[in-house]
Amino acid sequence: MVKSKVESLISIRKRFPKEWVLLANYEFDKMNQLSRGAVIAHSKKRDPIYKEQMKYKEPLAIDYTGPIPKDLVVMF
Repeated sequence: MVKSKVESLISIRKRFPKEWVLLANYEFDKMNQLSRGAVIAHSKKRDPIYKEQMKYKEPLAIDYTGPIPKDLVVMF
């Protein structure tokens, strides 16, 4: 169980600009968009976040706090 402070995605994006963040205890808004979470890891590179994610069994969310890179494909 992660015990980090849950905060708004706006706050997280200000604290970690252009970084990948791994979030626990995340929430969605009425439009089904990620709106809050507890940061358990952050990195300028994506791979360390994926490796960190493998250490947890609980559901986690990953968000990139900058503009979506041109070489990245997003699937829902």
